[in-house]
Amino acid sequence: MVYNATSYGPKCWQRLKDNKQMDKQTATIQELLMTSTTGGASFRDGYDEECLYLNIFIPDGSPGLSGYAVMVYFHGGDFSTGSPTDIDPFQMVFKQKVIVVTVAYRLSIMGFLSTGDSEAPGNFGLMDQSAALLWIRKNIAHFGGDAKKVTIIGIASGAISAGLHLTSGEWSRGGFHKAILMSGNPLTEETVRTFEAFSPELDLISNIFGCNRKPTTMLIQCLKRLDAKRLMDNLPDVEFGPIIDKGFSSTSKGFIEDFPVVLLKNGNYNKVPVMVGMTDMEDVLQILDDEEREGTQMTSEDFETFASKVAMSDIQKANQSDLWCTDYPIVLDSINLMYKNEENVNQETVLNNFISFHTDRMHLAPLFLLANQLSTDEDVYVYYFNVRPKTEFYTIPSWIGVPKYFDQIFIWGVPYMNNNMFINRWNATDKKISEIVMTLWANFAKSSNPTASNVYIKWNAYNVNNQSYLVINEDFNVRAVAENHKINFWNDYYPKLIDFAIECCASRNTSKSLLSSTGFNTLLITIIFILQIVLV
Repeated sequence: MVYNATSYGPKCWQRLKDNKQMDKQTATIQELLMTSTTGGASFRDGYDEECLYLNIFIPDGSPGLSGYAVMVYFHGGDFSTGSPTDIDPFQMVFKQKVIVVTVAYRLSIMGFLSTGDSEAPGNFGLMDQSAALLWIRKNIAHFGGDAKKVTIIGIASGAISAGLHLTSGEWSRGGFHKAILMSGNPLTEETVRTFEAFSPELDLISNIFGCNRKPTTMLIQCLKRLDAKRLMDNLPDVEFGPIIDKGFSSTSKGFIEDFPVVLLKNGNYNKVPVMVGMTDMEDVLQILDDEEREGTQMTSEDFETFASKVAMSDIQKANQSDLWCTDYPIVLDSINLMYKNEENVNQETVLNNFISFHTDRMHLAPLFLLANQLSTDEDVYVYYFNVRPKTEFYTIPSWIGVPKYFDQIFIWGVPYMNNNMFINRWNATDKKISEIVMTLWANFAKSSNPTASNVYIKWNAYNVNNQSYLVINEDFNVRAVAENHKINFWNDYYPKLIDFAIECCASRNTSKSLLSSTGFNTLLITIIFILQIVLV
């Protein structure tokens, strides 16, 4: 059904608790991004299971012979929260003459529950996105769009979704022709899980709602009988998200047949041009908002404790044996060498180093792993967003760089909106940067080249011979990967160090086994020898 909308559709069901836990700054940015200049559409309160709507924003004027390029937006929210109304793309549509489609998809237990079989294979939210792409391919021409110029674009878990469409095989093949991944990456740690990893959480869900865990038919029937609000209000703290579902469905292939890193290495992915990037301090606001920490300080002991846990976890995940390996000090020493400054024990500095450690490990390194893999087949453009708005809309410490979602202010043209949230007008520099960034994004959607027209910026595709990326700041300068030793540390040196630690562990365990056996024999011989002496 298609109609001229005067209000947005209801949100897909999600826990109110999850929305309330969002840090205040990110919530403020999302409020900015949702502010509409059109004055027409209103927001419908509440949640509904019938939530799978597409919002289509169309430019004025004639689309020309080929039609408008199309940008299909997947919202973020850790696969548990969010809505297609998280952004207002009016400025992008109006200024750049592209169609923007924002997509609703099922979330949380309704979008990502899996029983490990055909009863609930999982990844329903991703399948909703694929269904949206199929609808767009068949119908977007009626709205002046070019079905052969569809770019999927996402933020955070929406970017992970876009990345998983690259590896989804037949599910999304032909449904898009380019992808933009903002602050999200399918290679990020624990983005995709196995059912074995999720199974304990399924046990918890069945216990909470008094359902039989097996057979799974009865479990699903039990959950379906629950009122949706009661289900969401009483849902335990379970992390829902993408899962490897190979062989679960009896009627179709799995959406995620293997870990994305494996699929990419084997060449099993949809090969299209990609733009991928991150902000300077992705998760800083969540770290500062952590209730377990007080203030903007961290002791060296706190840093060491966290780094130790990371080192031990990385060794155990890479270790194929059942032996518990404790050879993490050599890994920890390398981390400390990179991120600890022994001469300066200032707790603010330690916290800053910790944020760099977290950002580099969780975002920077996976970003370039992805770029290295994808660039072997198609053009890949890598960016690093490192500019904050000069117009203040929320007070955060000056030492903080660019947190997640702050780039969205520029990408969706917020400085050009008639926004009632501000007393002061937007700074002219903010408007200029926003204009350039919108042009880069729209150029990529139109021609697969972000600098094709209307910008005077050098930004070449990333490849083995040109390992460089665009730093988006007031100068828009290009930087070589070789200049960033942290990328090389995490992607080249660190994996070798983990392997070395595992080898040391295996060698030590073997030695202990030999020593144990030898020691027993020596002890036995010694006892016999002493007895012989005594008897004589």
